[in-house]
Amino acid sequence: MVRCDRAGRRVAATGVRATLWALAIGLLFGSVHAQQSVEITMWFGRQNFIPADAFETFHRENPGIRVKTDVIPLEQAVADVLRTARAGQAPDIVQVPADGVPPLALQGALYDFGPLLAKWQAEEPASYANLAQAAFDFATYQGTAHGVALHYGPYWFTYRIDWFEEAGIPHPPATWDDVLAAGRALRKADRIGFSVIGSRAHDPVWFLATYMAMGGQWVDGVPQLDSDAGRYLLGFYQALVRDDIAHPETLAWTSGEMRAAFIGGGAAQAMIGDNIYPTLNQSLAYGTQWAGSPPPPRPGGEADNRVMALGWPYLVTAGTQHPEAVLKVLQYLARPEIVAEVALRYQPTTVLPVMTDPGYVEAKPWAPDFAAPFAELVPLPSHPRQPQIYQILLDAMQDALQNPNADAAAMAARYQAQLDELR
Repeated sequence: MVRCDRAGRRVAATGVRATLWALAIGLLFGSVHAQQSVEITMWFGRQNFIPADAFETFHRENPGIRVKTDVIPLEQAVADVLRTARAGQAPDIVQVPADGVPPLALQGALYDFGPLLAKWQAEEPASYANLAQAAFDFATYQGTAHGVALHYGPYWFTYRIDWFEEAGIPHPPATWDDVLAAGRALRKADRIGFSVIGSRAHDPVWFLATYMAMGGQWVDGVPQLDSDAGRYLLGFYQALVRDDIAHPETLAWTSGEMRAAFIGGGAAQAMIGDNIYPTLNQSLAYGTQWAGSPPPPRPGGEADNRVMALGWPYLVTAGTQHPEAVLKVLQYLARPEIVAEVALRYQPTTVLPVMTDPGYVEAKPWAPDFAAPFAELVPLPSHPRQPQIYQILLDAMQDALQNPNADAAAMAARYQAQLDELR
């Protein structure tokens, strides 16, 4: 049997006490560290919006904050936020199309970000001043700011400048009548005169961009198809089919077919997003083979011509427990060196210094030609019942494509009656 004296027992007891103290201290400091460590969950609408450094620099500068990212497609983000909010599991920050702000705000799913914007302006005035007004407009509903939009983009009228010059056609077209005339003249067996989306695969944002350029107006967020602009728009789509300007299978075309036709040399004109221009420029040379411009007005609608922009704001959800950390995340994403990387390869940014940076202009040689139009972009108006509005507009668009000889005025009145029921 092993015997221990008192000293031995005291030594043993002291060792146990020391171990217990060490465990207790470890648990205490571990608990403090856990309390100081904040995790911000952020849903991006596309993988391409995530900065290349994947928040590595942010984590190094803010060791107490971790950003956990996921990609929830823009098309389903609003529904997913509402669903997860009911379960208390919504992300801290979510990226949605700007027309998703009203339904989220009306459901009480968004945080009042106004006080934090004021804090941003007070603490980092230079960073705040870098932001174009659109950065705030796209993330605001009924006067309440819910976040910030760091990326936005328009659809530009895009055309084959080499084909226009070969045919002796003035460019860019002065009106949409000129677009149709050029489409008829440039149509050949192996190419179409104008590439357009006709399917229901997308929200009708290209349709609405054309409508706004034609002078289209909204009342309380509802487009007015029963107007000069609306009737002209439907007639334009009818002419694309009736005059054999568009592809025979346009009714089934998605954005992929529409873009591929132009990029692949099979179309003379199209409405193409600024984010596609880098890809386009890999196949065709800017200034010699292709060019772009703000969409033209309709004849007689010059005074109402505007260029529509889509925005993809980062919104703060009502359930966030860490608004100060969220502010740091958004300030980080707004840094010119961070946002420029995304803007160069994907969507333009509302951070103004980036758009005029020599490196940006070198990578996007068309940028100087669009500097003035960018300053005048108009956000797509939104409505709490935007999905229903979109379905009616898709019905109208496809009706025009399928019935090129129908009365455009009667068509516009019929669909306006449906739209007015949503007001």
